[in-house]
Amino acid sequence: MRTATPVRHPESHGPRTNVFEIIRRARDEGIALKLNGDRLKANDIPPPALMGELLAHEALIVELLKAAEEYPRRRAWAVSVSGYRFFLIGPCMSRTQALALARWRWKEAEILD
Repeated sequence: MRTATPVRHPESHGPRTNVFEIIRRARDEGIALKLNGDRLKANDIPPPALMGELLAHEALIVELLKAAEEYPRRRAWAVSVSGYRFFLIGPCMSRTQALALARWRWKEAEILD
């Protein structure tokens, strides 16, 4: 069985670092990472070790966060079935996932934007 290889910055010569782990550690430290154009913005100053990893892998983290913004995830989606409007509520899911779930239950379901 193949396992996923960690994402690695091409210029990094150190041990392999998983970008998801860096983002998780930032969240655990109470640091919220956001995009400001093509730059990474934090709501607080991270500890020095985490700051070094964020700077070393900034391009990959920005790329990952941009991809996540393209497919917003919500816990509630407005659904229309035969003229009736209601909300599909569940775990965080993309629009495509919500539509698949709604159509699994009701074949004529549509997601309202």
